[in-house]
Amino acid sequence: MKLEVCDDFLPREIFDTLDNNIASSDSFPWYFSSSDYSVGQYQFIHNVYNVRQGGVMSDYFSLFHPILEKLKIRKLDRIKINFNPRTFFHKRGPWHIDNNPHDPYQHTKTAILYLNTNNGWTEFKKHGRVKSKLNRIALFDSPIVHRKVFCTDKAKRVIVNFNYDV
Repeated sequence: MKLEVCDDFLPREIFDTLDNNIASSDSFPWYFSSSDYSVGQYQFIHNVYNVRQGGVMSDYFSLFHPILEKLKIRKLDRIKINFNPRTFFHKRGPWHIDNNPHDPYQHTKTAILYLNTNNGWTEFKKHGRVKSKLNRIALFDSPIVHRKVFCTDKAKRVIVNFNYDV
């Protein structure tokens, strides 16, 4: 698999539960992060699961069980939710891969689930771009180089990033 995009990935009821608890919620706990950005670029994150940090890191982990089952995940590495605030122009994050071959917890697959529709996207160095669309998922091999592009038309761009093996 190089890059696969699937719209309407989750049944509406399951997606609405995610949306109501995360993207549309005024009480979801977001945490400021600027570690991977140049001056003026930041995001808010919520770590749900990280095998390197002991596994489950969030009370919201159970919301993701239907996705883990649907993706047939054998070994979960990480689930992280990103909240990118609107910018005045399409700022681009740094090129990166979600795979470190020297990591003992190395994974082979990445999935990005888009929780809202906006004019931001995920850009792939050799595979084009995937626009941010509600309930769309991009599935790809973790060594594929990619980056986020912030939106300019909505208050936020919210995605869930999964790193795993099948």
